[in-house]
Amino acid sequence: MNQHALTGIGAVSILALGTVQALAADTRKEVRLEIAPGGMVNVVNNTGAVSIHGGTGRQVVAIYTTHSSKIEVDQTATPDKGRIELRTHALGDQHPTSDEARVDFDITVPAGSSVTVSTATAPITVEGLSGDVTLSSDTGQITVRNVAKAHVHVRGVTAPVNLTDIVNGHVEVTSSGGAVQMVNVSGSKVSVGTANGNITYRGDCSGGGSYEFTTHSGAIDVTLPEYASVDLSARSVSGSVQNDFPLQAKPHSPFVPKSGSSFAGTSNSGLSSVELQSFSGKIRVKKQ
Repeated sequence: MNQHALTGIGAVSILALGTVQALAADTRKEVRLEIAPGGMVNVVNNTGAVSIHGGTGRQVVAIYTTHSSKIEVDQTATPDKGRIELRTHALGDQHPTSDEARVDFDITVPAGSSVTVSTATAPITVEGLSGDVTLSSDTGQITVRNVAKAHVHVRGVTAPVNLTDIVNGHVEVTSSGGAVQMVNVSGSKVSVGTANGNITYRGDCSGGGSYEFTTHSGAIDVTLPEYASVDLSARSVSGSVQNDFPLQAKPHSPFVPKSGSSFAGTSNSGLSSVELQSFSGKIRVKKQ
């Protein structure tokens, strides 16, 4: 066999070895932990992805994949099984790259369990839960879907936030610059505050609750169905406001409406209070 052929075989062998080593670095594990009724699951994971679903039974089922031998996942539980924690960290004096530090979680929790997730860049997805939810990410997208009768607390820096089909909730979102999008979100309290992120709401503001959307320089866009029962006010200090939703003028308003910068009114019986405020951003309310 000539030297070129041997060289080619050597190159292929090295490439194959490299592929095997890369595959070997990805380790998938499954953990099952008993949790007490109404217990809490706490997840701390800087980078990767965290996906949490509602399930049945009394076990938390955590499937996770590490992408480096430099990282491990600690699993702890209190003696009464009231709190379970999954936490990622680097081993010893290891200094993993961002890719090596990734850990991807897919977690199923029993009905009624509360969940707390803290990440730096990892996206978080929560779906189908009936317990309280507290989520925090600096830049990773935060998505919450199909949650009922629960407190939902979300904190982001530039992380985009998407909330869909949250019923009878107590929702609080704070963000520095990430956009906040809500579809069919209702409850006794729905509060969103951002510095310069845009806020978008599409739903009926039902539940007779308090809805407060505030941003410094971002835009607020609200779309309501004609049957929405709201007592609505909107104000922007130096931005513009536009109303395309049928409202009846209020006999007594906490401020004097000013064309182009503020308005107030009610629709139907005005069951829910809706307050929209921006310093320099545009506010628009329109009919669905």
